[in-house]
Amino acid sequence: MSNACRQENCTVGETNACLLNNDPATCPNRIPATLDIDAQISPPLKGPERNPQFPRSLSLTPIQVEELMANRYCRLIGILGAPDAGKTAALVSLYLLVSSGRLTGMRFADSRSLLAFDEISHGARRWNEGRMPDQLTAHTELNDDRSAGFLHLRLKPDEGESIDLLLPDLPGEWTTAMVDSARVDRLEFLKAADIIWLMVDGRQLITAKTRQLSLHRAKLLMQRLATHVSPAPPVILVITRRDEGEVSQNTLDELMTEATNRGLNLKVAQIASFAREGAIAPGTGIRELIDATVASVADISEFWPDTSNNRQTRAIMRFRTEDHA
Repeated sequence: MSNACRQENCTVGETNACLLNNDPATCPNRIPATLDIDAQISPPLKGPERNPQFPRSLSLTPIQVEELMANRYCRLIGILGAPDAGKTAALVSLYLLVSSGRLTGMRFADSRSLLAFDEISHGARRWNEGRMPDQLTAHTELNDDRSAGFLHLRLKPDEGESIDLLLPDLPGEWTTAMVDSARVDRLEFLKAADIIWLMVDGRQLITAKTRQLSLHRAKLLMQRLATHVSPAPPVILVITRRDEGEVSQNTLDELMTEATNRGLNLKVAQIASFAREGAIAPGTGIRELIDATVASVADISEFWPDTSNNRQTRAIMRFRTEDHA
């Protein structure tokens, strides 16, 4: 039996008492169940479509990264480096270059982690009467000490398809633990990385007091990486703070030799994420680093990927399923 009635103000559905004192079962104003308004009449207007919302977490979780990678091809970049090696500064510099339209030949297309980029770049946007602050980026801390947080950035080159980058912003202590105690449980995502950046503070490599220790630590990091990720993807040794001085060729050759001995396919990039007044401009080398990253991933692409189970890496066959404009 229907709860609806054609008589205005009738509450027979709630009270089972007819407003006109008719028998509820035979009342002529009662709407039959087959004509129940709630069941038969659709709403006159559709509900408004919901706009995309920012996620609760600023950076993307590994689960969110997997969902994104399932929908589009993304280049997953592993980033390792000791505390104060310049990892976060490089990400902030990339973000500021893109947001200001100064990443030559590329423009911003999308980001699923704008809030995270905005948060880590606060220090770089605060100035004291035009003077650069002493600390441009805050020390990276994660709410979950067991899993990485990722930043997403989609770039559109002047020519070619859009490029999706996934970049982890990790505490330097994770790299220190990897070198000193071989702790790698939090770095399992490196096995799925398309390329890995090893960040080294260039100041440490050009200062006599710290050069040998910095070289030793960089070599140990290569050894740990070669052991943990085998076979390893292409590696870029990113030497930061280029504005403080240029690393000697002998030092670079020594690092290249170590990489070769460990079976690593290594390239070197020198960057200046930020720079004080001088000949080196802020953001120097960032575009070249992105170009080298994209080129290295393209070099290892195969038309028929290896789908055997003896390699812990991704094998993706890409189909055009969305607009890449």
